[in-house]
Amino acid sequence: MWRKLALAVVCLALPVAAAAHLCNDVFAQAKDNLAVKVDVRDGQLRIGQEASFRVYLLNTMDRDIDGINLTVTSEHFTAEVKPSADWKTYPALHTCAKWRKSVPGDGKKEYFEVSLKRKEGVPDGKYQIGLCLFDPKNKARTFKTVSLDDAGAVQELPKAGAVKIDGQADEAEWAGAVLCTGFTAYVKVKVLNAFMAFESQPAADQPRFRLSADKDNLYCLLQFQGGAGAVADQAALYVAPSADVKPVVIVFDRLAGKAACEKGTQGVELKPSADQTALECKIPRELLGVKDAKSFYANFTRTVTTKDAAGKEQKLVAYWRGNAPAELDPVVYAQFRAAE
Repeated sequence: MWRKLALAVVCLALPVAAAAHLCNDVFAQAKDNLAVKVDVRDGQLRIGQEASFRVYLLNTMDRDIDGINLTVTSEHFTAEVKPSADWKTYPALHTCAKWRKSVPGDGKKEYFEVSLKRKEGVPDGKYQIGLCLFDPKNKARTFKTVSLDDAGAVQELPKAGAVKIDGQADEAEWAGAVLCTGFTAYVKVKVLNAFMAFESQPAADQPRFRLSADKDNLYCLLQFQGGAGAVADQAALYVAPSADVKPVVIVFDRLAGKAACEKGTQGVELKPSADQTALECKIPRELLGVKDAKSFYANFTRTVTTKDAAGKEQKLVAYWRGNAPAELDPVVYAQFRAAE
């Protein structure tokens, strides 16, 4: 039996959308498609008497948010919150969807600068701190409420044992690895008055990808559920040292049993299972740009290509974190802190 590691869960507070499809409501869309990430450089957020950090936002919805603001809730700290001086459209948060990118500098991630100061007499300890994103015209209308810890989205990446890249996927070798599942597809749906919108839905075929590391390599076990009859079936691993750096992408081809990367595949080891349903992989951390990093951002996607009766190709992409508009932005990824 695989041992599953708990993943950070964002706690949401959303108003009920009356007489409207969920994907046609900006507050409901924010549930899955408003990325909130605290900038944690080394995978650990420490708060002494004072602390300052950034709270990044990325709107990956199919529409703009006309106005958004942030408040910090805590009984033990006072907080000062201000939008970045570079946030030219504040308080609007424009979508990063492709139709918006025709406007130079628009649709990018933005951030609030937060400064916390411990109240007098409060001893050292671990305290609950909440981040609430709301409509500045009506504070009761909440986009998302998330704890500071969850917004960091930091996961402990266990140290890999003696992983042998042989395609056998031995249970003992991978039992301690982080399990990455719960993939979603970003699909177009029809709502009121034939209006077309996008929403995230659970992917029909759920891959089960596992990740561990040592000081020199990342290790992946890619288990592909479904995909029978596919003409192509690929997984992609995205890795970046910080939320502000373009990720390195390495693509694994299930059917061909090969890997590809724009930086080359020097040092990559890959072995498929006998039935072509799984791949064991070892990737040098140096290739991914995180050789000596204490923490890094990572994400997975899976792309299944099929052909219809007329021979036309159809692609379905499933995302572990984020969606199509934010595929190359690490702010939507999980942050991993490597074990010492």
